[in-house]
Amino acid sequence: MVKYVLHYFKAHYGRAESIRLAFKLAGVDYEEKNFELADWPKLKQNYATQQTPSLEVDGQMICQSKAVLRYLAREFGFYGKTSLDAAFIDQAIDTVEDLWSEVNHAFDGPKESRPQRIEKFLTDVVPPIYATLERLIGLKQAGDFFVGNSITAADLFFFTAVDMVNFFLPNGANSLEKYPKLGALKSHIAANPKIAAWLAVRPPEVTF
Repeated sequence: MVKYVLHYFKAHYGRAESIRLAFKLAGVDYEEKNFELADWPKLKQNYATQQTPSLEVDGQMICQSKAVLRYLAREFGFYGKTSLDAAFIDQAIDTVEDLWSEVNHAFDGPKESRPQRIEKFLTDVVPPIYATLERLIGLKQAGDFFVGNSITAADLFFFTAVDMVNFFLPNGANSLEKYPKLGALKSHIAANPKIAAWLAVRPPEVTF
């Protein structure tokens, strides 16, 4: 049996969450090593890319969250049935990545101006990316999910990105209200029994 160990901060609205969801959906056990943000400067030298999340696979370390997610998706059968399916899955993942690549800017710089940076992220960055994703879920290759009628890596990556966006909104607000196809997609993912079971017990998010 393969031994998996996920390394990440003590956070659930971050880049490791889609990896956790892949394990939950597959019903595969894994361990997790969490650390405080303040400890990261002295720990990062232990990782090849000096980034996290990272995944140990029988003692070998994989860095980069999308590389880890894609590896697990191939192992667990969440990468479609054909190479074309995989390309469409990658298309959605790479579109969602545009959200993740911009979110760090909300935290960069003085804390006093963070609210303005977050507002810019929510008003200038999120809507056009959501609009693109809304088009993708309406294309021929889509069904209930980005590709076909079963959850793939693209759906897991999307689900956790929306959680991250909603984290910046007032409590209970939903950033998908103007995007009905995406709203239905997120609901379909959350309704999966294995994912729903995890969402019911996962710890609350830390504040930044």
